Amino acid sequence: MIEKIQTEVVLNFNTGKEEDLKNTIDEIKAYTKEYENDKVTLISLEEISTGISDKKKFKIILETKRDSENRGRLYESEEEKLFEFYDEDNE
Repeated sequence: MIEKIQTEVVLNFNTGKEEDLKNTIDEIKAYTKEYENDKVTLISLEEISTGISDKKKFKIILETKRDSENRGRLYESEEEKLFEFYDEDNE
């Protein structure tokens, strides 16, 4: 069975390159995962007015799809979420 979980994140972002924002969103997606086979998708990205010209705020909505019958391994650390699992067998 496929579970769908929505997560809302508010991101304060200094004015920077669009590529920086994309990279930050990719990191947030990685941190949102709990299991190895989770699929995280950006559903919505909305800029919220802050009134300060060099600061931006974004409302981000992510959707995580999780197959409850094939979750994969549970991430036990933030490093595993970003860099995947370290398998000692692959040394």
